[in-house]
Amino acid sequence: MLKKPNNLLEVRKSTGLSRTRAAEDLQLDPKTLYRYENGTQCPNVYVAMRLSDYYQRSVKELFPME
Repeated sequence: MLKKPNNLLEVRKSTGLSRTRAAEDLQLDPKTLYRYENGTQCPNVYVAMRLSDYYQRSVKELFPME
C-alpha cells in the first residue's frame, strides 16, 4: 500500500496528546486517526480542515506537497 507523507503524528506528539484523546476530541475512531498519521489513508477535505483547526496548523503544514 502506498504511504503518503504527512506531519500528523509529529504534530500530535508535540502537543502531548495521546492518539485516543485526539481521536475522541475529533470524533474519529482511533484506528482511523492511526491510518491518517501513518499515511495509509487520506482524510477527506472536511476532516483535513477539522485536523487543521484542532492542531492549529494549516492544512499545508499537516499535509505538505512533496
